[in-house]
Amino acid sequence: MADQNVKSTCPYCGVGCGVIANASKIVGDPSHPANQGALCVKGSSLITSLKQPQRLLYPKIAGKTVEWEQATTEIAETIKRVCDESGPSAIGMYLSGQLLTEDYYVANKLMKGFIGSSHVDTNSRLCMSSAVAAHIRAFGEDVVAANYSDLENTDLIVLIGSNLAWTHPIVYKRVQQAKKQNPDLKIVVIDPRQTVTAEQADLYLALANDSDVYLYKGLMRYLIDNDALDNQFIARATQGFDELHHALISEDFSIENVSIVTSIDQKLLEQFYQWFKDAPRAVTVFCQGVNQSENGTDKANSIINSHLLTGKIAKLGCGPFSITGQPNAMGGREVGGLANQLAVHRGFDEQSIAEVKQFWQGPNIAMNVGHKAVELFDAVEKGEIRVLWIMATNPAISMPDTNQIRRALEKCEYVIVSDITPDTDTARYADILLPAAAWGEKSGMVTNSERVISRQRSFLPMPGETKADWKMICEVAQKLGFKEAFDFLSVADVFREHAALSGINSSNNKLFDISHLAMLSDDEYDTWQPKQWPMNTTNQQIFELQNGYPVFPSVSGKAQLVIPETNHLKTTSSSKSVDLKPENTFWLNTGRNRDQWHTMTRTGHVAALMQSEVEPCIYIHPESAKQAGLVEGKLVVIKSLQVNQLRVDEKRARHLAKVSFDSGLSKQQAFMSMHWAGAYGSGSAVNQSVLVKNDPISGQPAFKSSQVTIEPIDMGFYGASIGHVPESIAPNYISYQTLQPVGVWRYAGQMKMDKHSLLGELSQTGEQYLLIEQVWGFALVQLKPATKINSELVCDALHFFSEQPLGLDLSSLAELISKPLNIESFLNKMGCNNVKQQLVCTCFQVTDVMIKHALDTHQITSLSALTQQLKCGTNCGTCLPQVERLWADHQQLIPTITL
Repeated sequence: MADQNVKSTCPYCGVGCGVIANASKIVGDPSHPANQGALCVKGSSLITSLKQPQRLLYPKIAGKTVEWEQATTEIAETIKRVCDESGPSAIGMYLSGQLLTEDYYVANKLMKGFIGSSHVDTNSRLCMSSAVAAHIRAFGEDVVAANYSDLENTDLIVLIGSNLAWTHPIVYKRVQQAKKQNPDLKIVVIDPRQTVTAEQADLYLALANDSDVYLYKGLMRYLIDNDALDNQFIARATQGFDELHHALISEDFSIENVSIVTSIDQKLLEQFYQWFKDAPRAVTVFCQGVNQSENGTDKANSIINSHLLTGKIAKLGCGPFSITGQPNAMGGREVGGLANQLAVHRGFDEQSIAEVKQFWQGPNIAMNVGHKAVELFDAVEKGEIRVLWIMATNPAISMPDTNQIRRALEKCEYVIVSDITPDTDTARYADILLPAAAWGEKSGMVTNSERVISRQRSFLPMPGETKADWKMICEVAQKLGFKEAFDFLSVADVFREHAALSGINSSNNKLFDISHLAMLSDDEYDTWQPKQWPMNTTNQQIFELQNGYPVFPSVSGKAQLVIPETNHLKTTSSSKSVDLKPENTFWLNTGRNRDQWHTMTRTGHVAALMQSEVEPCIYIHPESAKQAGLVEGKLVVIKSLQVNQLRVDEKRARHLAKVSFDSGLSKQQAFMSMHWAGAYGSGSAVNQSVLVKNDPISGQPAFKSSQVTIEPIDMGFYGASIGHVPESIAPNYISYQTLQPVGVWRYAGQMKMDKHSLLGELSQTGEQYLLIEQVWGFALVQLKPATKINSELVCDALHFFSEQPLGLDLSSLAELISKPLNIESFLNKMGCNNVKQQLVCTCFQVTDVMIKHALDTHQITSLSALTQQLKCGTNCGTCLPQVERLWADHQQLIPTITL
């Protein structure tokens, strides 16, 4: 199997790219409709990422390896005992968009149909549950109303709350190609941060924090004032217009006032409104910047309203498009993996409960909505949930207020963790660890952002005693006495039952009905080709048309125009205490790094993916930093301003990071990537300072708008070690970067570092060190002793110390490890030629220094010639803006000759 090419699906974002894989090579699948052969840098690095440094291979109870029989028996007996003592509501599950549809299905079935607990939620709650709630409010069902092909057949693309070029690079590549084919296509980016995506837009709107609803109410008001409504569509396909119209008449939503509230120049605002009004076709793509908010559902409904009011929906090139963050977030929604769903897009109404119970023949069907993610861990900390099973996710880092999550896990009576590694921040709290099959080893279905169901297929053997998640859940279920209901012989059996259950939607307006797939043969399942649901349409549009107008899956068949609230809009002055300095107060925005994935368990060990951001950084506008007394490269402490409101321990609601300048941010904004975790930098995990504020409708936490102070923190020394960190170092801050052939630790401490005392301590270990003093500080070369075979001294590790942040290119110095010591080479690498390089193109490992060198030494006369020579920008295209900037800067340096 390992040597054969297998068609599968990438396990990263919700784009759902097809891949052709074997044990030694992974390439894009040209036949897959999502990516047509293209892959981003993470997808291109999949073969390297499979080499997990620490793999969980056997079940462990209290840290000791046990047989599966003992593990599943103990889990079943514990669940039985706790159910007998406290009822089924004392059992909880926390799932993940990394699971396959079949894994999700059996977990949901066991919990809601047989144990009788609806306290099963998923990390998808953190990324797209506000979009789910908005879809249900507007359409009557959680349906995404657009396709990737719409982006290639439209006149206007609006990207709001989405850094698409970094988070979904292959979709953005399709946008770039559409723009190239149709230069009249207009692209608008709406984001508080001038991202790489914003740099490539025809119009960029830097809106004020959380002012999205005002922006869209202003758009709706503009459409009314300029007679730009599709009145026939409104009358035939929607309801609630009169109430919405009345709400929009207020002067609050005049273009003048909206300009003030959103901080967007009135001319730019009017330009956007006019473009939306005049465009025959428009697609609005929204992602976490909309969803991860205190009013994310209202933001999403505002976007949907704008399409309903103009009839720019349910036809080619039109629609609101919620794009998901994980490979199977959509599949989890389809099976009912959210706590407020029962199954197959059905809720906890009386009819749905009866129909699902009848199908499952479940003895103890859950009757009510369960705890959503934040509520779930609150209940764990209170002792209300006594058993918690966590699968394929790392809530000790990814949830808001991570210190509360850790307290909950510490207090929880029985924590089960299924994962591929024992090294996650969450796995440390497990009473029992279950070894899960990884991507490449497991098989099943996933659904991407445009509702295309694809196969993930195994092409590697399962190592040790790892198992597919659905299989381990079924084994526990059988020991709980539910053998007949969970006696699946294959993953195809699970999918067929899931498909059959969706048939209960055939008697109502729900669109998710794939029940004809219940008859798939094993061969048809094995050879499955990507298909989009609903599968009974011919025009790729999700809504059926009746007399030329869409029929929505609501009771009335019409879409609801929702009146979004604007009372969530916050001002920075509302929660300041009198002691705070305004210049040190910021809105903290969090998000993805182009090259990393979630909490780095998949990507942190890949050296190529660690180069774009080598340590935890807080990004601030340089003028704001100057005003606040913050110096680039120095450490700062980030503290939540919500500590007093939420009665949180101030010492815990804080984290450290290094300052980095970003002039694309407004002066009130700061940004930090969400990924830092585990050995890579869990002490700098941003969610320590992101405290709990949830959307009241969706339950989704507000990760994008936390108020924090950012203040300098005095450090006695800044240090770095290549190879390992001396035991005598006790830093206040530490991070780790994977490099080849060894890794790099960067750290800092508040105590002064005396070179002679340190050298004396280290020498007591019997190791040999060479002290080299520099103008910036000193270096210690740790040596391997000479042997009879090799009389040369070999460099074993390198340690650097300074009173100021180190400006060394540590990646070039890492090349000296395990090689004979050459003092001259070492001094050269530490000298004036040791210039920090910035990685521009991860796909082909092209740095800014390489680009500048090529421009200086080669006869390159065009941007295309540059990209052809170095290949930068020719794969996923996300580095093109930076390449273009370097090209433009170089062109300005070329002297002009006046004749």
